[in-house]
Amino acid sequence: MEPGRLAVSTISTQNWTAWEDLIRYRALGIHGIGLWRDKLREVDLREYRKALDEHGMVVTNLCFAGQFTHGVEQAIQDGRHALEEATKLGASTVLVISGALGDTNLARAHSMVVEGLGRLAELADHYGIHLALEALHPMDMTAWTIIPTVDMALDIIDEVSHPSVGLMLDLYNSWWDPRLEGAIQRAGERILAVQMADWRNPTRSFTDRAVPGTGVADLSRLIRAVEATGYRGFYDLEIFSDEIWENRDGYSSVLSEVMQWWQGVPLNG
Repeated sequence: MEPGRLAVSTISTQNWTAWEDLIRYRALGIHGIGLWRDKLREVDLREYRKALDEHGMVVTNLCFAGQFTHGVEQAIQDGRHALEEATKLGASTVLVISGALGDTNLARAHSMVVEGLGRLAELADHYGIHLALEALHPMDMTAWTIIPTVDMALDIIDEVSHPSVGLMLDLYNSWWDPRLEGAIQRAGERILAVQMADWRNPTRSFTDRAVPGTGVADLSRLIRAVEATGYRGFYDLEIFSDEIWENRDGYSSVLSEVMQWWQGVPLNG
């Protein structure tokens, strides 16, 4: 796989600052960066954008907005802030999650997501930015999402039916789904961004993602399925791992390991 298409989501290097992320990724030869909003709270976004441009870095997506099930009006307000931030940073895509089931039922939660995503899409269109809806693993149903499969995400995208809304395909969250390759084909050009990490077996906690190539997810096969749709964008490494996070001095070694694996991913096979 082309080295220049590997990106890193800044949550992967949780204990580096936003400035360290930018400088150290680029020093390793990584050109794509997925920005987490929490890491930018104390950063001058226009100054950061200037540095991104000077270092030749591409913002793959801004993470995250949505959580419509926590309250549609609250989600729209936060989504507007995310779109303003994305504009300042030069991000063409904002990642969106549905929010958890909470104390409502699935039918009501679904309605809140469709309403909120549709309204936020109108704002996104005004800013010239896309919203990428993400499906998360079923273990996240009580904490983060009501969308456990890519097909369910696509059903909502179809229902909203707005050109500003597409798919964030997270291979870590979706690799287990026996229908995933069909869903990838169904998504086609609506795939706006891709995230990846490997699945440790057995997984010990929510923050126990593995370096690609060291777990049980067949990432190479899934990447080939994504490429078959015509997708030619970045693939973001997104690792939530207490084990990796606690050793900030080892982040560069982890990223170098991922880069070596990435360059060996076969496009045919």
